[in-house]
Amino acid sequence: MNKQFRSETPMTVCRGSVVQAAYRKPEIADHEGNPLEEALPPMLTTDQVILRLQHFPEFSESMRRASDEVRYLAIQNSMRFFVPLDIHIDLYRRFTNVLRVGYAGRNPFPYGVRSRPPQFESFDQYKTQYKSGMPQFMSTAAGFNIAGISGVGKSFSVERTLKLFPQVIHHTNYRDKPFTQSQIAWLKLDCPFDANPRGLCISFFKTVDALLGTNYRHDYGKRRPIQSELLSDMATVAGNHYIGVLVIDEIQRLSLARSGGADLLLNFFVQLVNDMGVPVVLVGTYKALAVLSGKFSQLRRGTGQGDMIWDRMQKGDQWELFVKALFSAQYTRKRFSPVDSENPNSDKPILSDVLYEESQGITDLAVKLYMFAQERAIDTGKEIVTANVIRSVARDKFVMLRDVLTALRSKEKFALAKWDDVYPHALKEYLDSFSQTGSQNITIEGTVANDPEIQNIIPSIGEPPAPPLSHPTKPDSPSSGTASGNNKSQPSRKPSKLARQRKPILPDLVKSGLQTKISAYDALKQHGYIKPASEFLS
Repeated sequence: MNKQFRSETPMTVCRGSVVQAAYRKPEIADHEGNPLEEALPPMLTTDQVILRLQHFPEFSESMRRASDEVRYLAIQNSMRFFVPLDIHIDLYRRFTNVLRVGYAGRNPFPYGVRSRPPQFESFDQYKTQYKSGMPQFMSTAAGFNIAGISGVGKSFSVERTLKLFPQVIHHTNYRDKPFTQSQIAWLKLDCPFDANPRGLCISFFKTVDALLGTNYRHDYGKRRPIQSELLSDMATVAGNHYIGVLVIDEIQRLSLARSGGADLLLNFFVQLVNDMGVPVVLVGTYKALAVLSGKFSQLRRGTGQGDMIWDRMQKGDQWELFVKALFSAQYTRKRFSPVDSENPNSDKPILSDVLYEESQGITDLAVKLYMFAQERAIDTGKEIVTANVIRSVARDKFVMLRDVLTALRSKEKFALAKWDDVYPHALKEYLDSFSQTGSQNITIEGTVANDPEIQNIIPSIGEPPAPPLSHPTKPDSPSSGTASGNNKSQPSRKPSKLARQRKPILPDLVKSGLQTKISAYDALKQHGYIKPASEFLS
């Protein structure tokens, strides 16, 4: 075998279906005559999305009588359990819109299948005129960003939603005209652990090779070009194979990138949308908000379908639906219900409430607790799941998570600040980044929408941000806003250049204080640069 084409380790990718193009009439007349659009499956109704997304493990009542070893193994099937909720319906609608709108501006036959480009009427170096308007490429791509707490199922839900669409569509002929192309409707990659742009490009080439049997990894990755050349090659491949949407998961890893690496990738994503018309969807934890809020161009491109803030589940109808579906597969000898309590005649919480309290609405933890509770019930011989069983396994199995769950229960923002991928303390900065551009369509799912602190943040979109703490004003100064609220009716003035130059800086304040025999600490305190620690206890 030729050494040049020696096979490498197979690439593990998120795979979807591979189909031969079957063209159909699109839902919108504007999309007709576009093979990329017409090869997509028809849009699904809400009921159809639910039926195709849901997954419940195989279960029969006879499993209750199986041996303990068999039941232990069957309990693990709960990890493959999936019940569609409102946010999953929203996710499907976003992806189907992203695909179809993105392809609308990338028609391979812009002049029609049988027509030729119109003739020039006149031409000069500044303007080209045509007898009839020639369709120019205009990017209609509109991606979006997904950020949320770890463990709510963002990655799994995105993959399951993407698989509702074929991943690879092979074309041969379109309306009796040769059209030999392999269309990649969607591609999902993980941001490299070190956020290296070269690593992302190599992963992209290897994934495309695994799907199409091409050799891009060898052609582009072996010659060690500079990162900008690799990114250009990646954009070329994305355009040649008509990638419908590119999903980048674990985008919070960009915070670990070397100097300039994060900006390089974010700028590339903007270029991919602008030049190639490929929508980009970025998925990550709350830690990613600090990265995504740094570039307005990326923020604007990432809100084409509205941002999606995906927090832990609220305790309500959605939670009850989730628990009811989860409890449908029971492998203990005795049956139990999510509305059961330790004592039906008492006011003790029911199983659903206890499960929420111990998992704090994080779906991954709730599923694991349900598994561990059944195992504990079989181990102890009780053969039934009770509230005490759920509490005991939470205490024993979630030892390392105890501090996080305790902080989530208490809702102490300063306690939660230690885990930047759990609590959205970066959400204020993210939303403030839109303060200069007016209101923004942002979907917030979960308890974060009802958090008092976040409720105070959301109305501030479109309002001027508060002055930073590092540059306070004197309490008696007109700009402090404390003098009878007059500043509300008067437009704020930008200080002149001379006034900005005369603003005292810290060394000047310290020097002035020393001249009047005041310590540096007292001088800074008088001017409001030092605050008492008690202000953080409120």
